[in-house]
Amino acid sequence: MSASSDSGSKKIKDTIVVTHSMGGLMFAGALVNKKCSLDKSSTWIGLSPPMTGSMSSDYLMDFCNGEVRNLMTDLLFDGRCPVPRSTASVAYENEKYSSHEKDDAYDAAQKVYRKHVYAAMCSSSSVGNISKYQAKYMVGGRVIPHKSLKNDGLVEFHSCAGGISPSKFGKTPYDRFYRCELNHADTAFKTGDGIFKTTVRPVTWFECLL
Repeated sequence: MSASSDSGSKKIKDTIVVTHSMGGLMFAGALVNKKCSLDKSSTWIGLSPPMTGSMSSDYLMDFCNGEVRNLMTDLLFDGRCPVPRSTASVAYENEKYSSHEKDDAYDAAQKVYRKHVYAAMCSSSSVGNISKYQAKYMVGGRVIPHKSLKNDGLVEFHSCAGGISPSKFGKTPYDRFYRCELNHADTAFKTGDGIFKTTVRPVTWFECLL
């Protein structure tokens, strides 16, 4: 936090909070449970948060329970069992590994997210930029039984949006709510900007927010 933040009241001031993936859900949970609060002088930027969970969690639990066996899944999840608690914690909302308590927590987190997030990057494609990460996320985008093919390999566009209207998202890096075509690693800035499309430029998008 910034020097001006108040540790006593746990109010975050004059700070740009950037969260990726589960970090967005955790930060929303912290706000819901009043572990901290976000002052108007601070900004929250969300990158690929699984605000309704991720079917990758459910599918991995199925795999580790012996319910799924095929070559592509074996390759994708090799060495991933037993399922870490962190992965199990993002079981998909209203699905078999969730619970009424968790579903309520998701709903509360989404409400806080919609209220406080200043900008978000959500992907509708698992292809992304050419990189060492690309093949894994392309496989994940197809093999994992996502609710939609519009996903980054792990998180669906719908889940990332968290109830924010899709119409609010644009396809250029100059849109505050960015509907990109990047995989989950790309949205963590691991591969820089792509070249050929406006939907593959995460670094430019982030720079334009600052």
